[in-house]
Amino acid sequence: MTAPAPLQSFRARLTLRWTLAVGLLLGLANVAVYAGASLYLHRWLDGHVRTIAATEAASSTDGATDVHLHESFFDQLEAGAFTEKIVQIFDEQGTLVLQSTGLGDGPPLLAPDVIRQGLAGRVPLADAEVHGRRARLAVLTASRDGRRYAVAVGLFADDVARGLAFLTWLLGGVWLVSVAGTAALGYLLASRALAPVARITERAAWIAQGHFDGRLDEPQVHDEVGRMTVLLNSMLDRLQRALDANRRFAADASHELRSPITAMAGELDVALRHPRTAESYQDTIVVVRRRLAALTELAGNLMLLSRVQEGADEIALREVPVAPLVADAFARWRPAAAARGITLSHRGLDDISVWGDAGLVARVLDNVVANAVHYNRDGGAVTVSARLTVPAEGQWAPTLVTIDVTDAGAGIPPADHERVFERFFRVDESRHRHTGGSGLGLAICREVVQALGGSIRVAASSAAGTTIAITLPGHDGDRPPEPIVMRPAPAALSVQERSTG
Repeated sequence: MTAPAPLQSFRARLTLRWTLAVGLLLGLANVAVYAGASLYLHRWLDGHVRTIAATEAASSTDGATDVHLHESFFDQLEAGAFTEKIVQIFDEQGTLVLQSTGLGDGPPLLAPDVIRQGLAGRVPLADAEVHGRRARLAVLTASRDGRRYAVAVGLFADDVARGLAFLTWLLGGVWLVSVAGTAALGYLLASRALAPVARITERAAWIAQGHFDGRLDEPQVHDEVGRMTVLLNSMLDRLQRALDANRRFAADASHELRSPITAMAGELDVALRHPRTAESYQDTIVVVRRRLAALTELAGNLMLLSRVQEGADEIALREVPVAPLVADAFARWRPAAAARGITLSHRGLDDISVWGDAGLVARVLDNVVANAVHYNRDGGAVTVSARLTVPAEGQWAPTLVTIDVTDAGAGIPPADHERVFERFFRVDESRHRHTGGSGLGLAICREVVQALGGSIRVAASSAAGTTIAITLPGHDGDRPPEPIVMRPAPAALSVQERSTG
């Protein structure tokens, strides 16, 4: 896979969008500054024009003769210190009677209606062009010997135009420098912000090459990227469990299915080698059918193990009464127990409930009771009891229910107390021919109980018998249940599959 071009990279797109957004905001701010400055300067000019016009109108009739002008000799003043003034005086008929020397014999600068407004005392303001220069004029009324005059006085707007032009260049330069600085700063910040994402991408690519046990580095800051890292690691953990479960399923299936399939093929080959009687064929079919049943049970156990391992985080925890599940297990195995004189009994199960999936808890109890019956002595007994472990007051911990299943068998050697929960492990291989189990019963129990947040162990074992202890969160009728977070359960785990190991 080739690397994207710079402008196609997320970093470049992010920087470009950031630069465009900031550039647009700065541009709008500059336009607002220019508009405000222009408005202020034009109002400032209008104020000066009105002030000078009022002075000129007052002084134009203060002499002994008729109206007159007060000329300014700008050539004697310091250049640039003053703005040149222009004046035009009109009589009541709107005829131009006097004007500044600098205007020469030029025409009136204002329209007749503006002059009429001035004669009416409205003090209008108007723009005019003088020798290619823009000027701003105000018109006031002056009286002399009963005659009224319109005095139009103005200032050139060159200073305002130059000031606004300078401001335009200044704002444009500031905008360019700001946008360039914003782009550089945005690229730097984007690079730093995306650095963890780049590391995650590189690490994910390395994991995708087959290093499925690898994980992303733990986040230093628990922000959005840190949360994404935690969630990705959680996803990788679940994928790893699913992969491991599939690998174990494939290995177990290839290991355990080969023998019964080979045995069935041998039975059929022998039956087909020579002609036989119908009774002989029927006996062969019965043997093959029995092996198929065992094979079906083994495949179901392997599938359940794989499903529990893959969906352990999605099991819905509900309140499950224990007594009905034990009664169901006893009903299933009572014929086999009665055939060997084994008694089944339980005590202390009333009002006892555990948190779990009813089908999975039933499967655990069924398997443990089945083992207790199969590995018991003739005339023995199987007893199921329950006890509570209540946390100390003020201690945050759930109430635990421990279900003890006790038999009267020969016991399990101490060295094998943990090994009996391994797949396909049997304390005595000769017992396999007697019980017909696949060696997966207790392995399934441990996987299921751990998925439900509990534990299973050999609590005691001797020549007098063995006690298997199953511990799960729960309560009795005298204690309210602790709140449990409910999680959606996959359909695959809600199916009750009962078979013994």
